[in-house]
Amino acid sequence: MSTNHARLSVDVEFADGKTRTVRPLKIKTLRKFVKVAEDLDVQSGKLTDEDIDKMMAAAAIIMEDVDPSLAADKDALEDAVDVEIFWTIMQLGMGNKLADPNE
Repeated sequence: MSTNHARLSVDVEFADGKTRTVRPLKIKTLRKFVKVAEDLDVQSGKLTDEDIDKMMAAAAIIMEDVDPSLAADKDALEDAVDVEIFWTIMQLGMGNKLADPNE
C-alpha cells in the first residue's frame, strides 16, 4: 500500500504580507465557486466594478477553507488580494499546478 500523499498545496504570500496555504477546493466548496466563477468574464481587458465584485466573491469562496475570517471580511480580502494573487488562487482552487517560473 502506497504512503505517497501528493495533495497539491502551495504557500502563497498575499498582498497583506501574510503567507497562506492554498489547496484545491473541496467538492462542496467547488459547487459554490462554479456558480460564481461561471459569470466571470475578464477576457475583454476592461474590468468594471461588477467584474471586480465577482472576482472578490470567487476569491472569498476559495478562501473559506484557507482563512475563514479573511473570506468573511470584504475590505480585508480586497487588501490581501491583488490581480496576480487572484489568478494564482483561482488556479490552485481548481486543482491546477502552477508553472515553475524558473523553468
